[in-house]
Amino acid sequence: MTNHDPEQPAAEPQPDAAALPADAEQIGSLVFVPNPEYPYPFKVATPPRFWMEETTGALNEAVDAYMNGEKISAEQLNVIKLYLRQYMERAMLSNDANKKLLLSKIDKLKTTADVERYADEISEYGAEVF
Repeated sequence: MTNHDPEQPAAEPQPDAAALPADAEQIGSLVFVPNPEYPYPFKVATPPRFWMEETTGALNEAVDAYMNGEKISAEQLNVIKLYLRQYMERAMLSNDANKKLLLSKIDKLKTTADVERYADEISEYGAEVF
């Protein structure tokens, strides 16, 4: 039996790395496989991953709930926040974007409406995440 410190979050289940395709990228509990039909249009060191490239199904389920205006669960919110963080860390934004400030807002998202407002805000800087 493993002792778990209640002050620490439980470890998320991780996919078996040996079972992942060679071009897969694991970000937290999410696994992305590049899709040549969704290339990132800008030259950046590491392009952001699009939600449609995620293969575990967790992000697709969360985005579907968000897009349908449903109340998203805490787990779905965490998956969306993980996705948004990797996207914003990697994306090319307009010159007037304060990336540090935009990234700091991700942790404050609590509801579907918060996610919608955030997606609208970052779209003004060129980030189309959904």
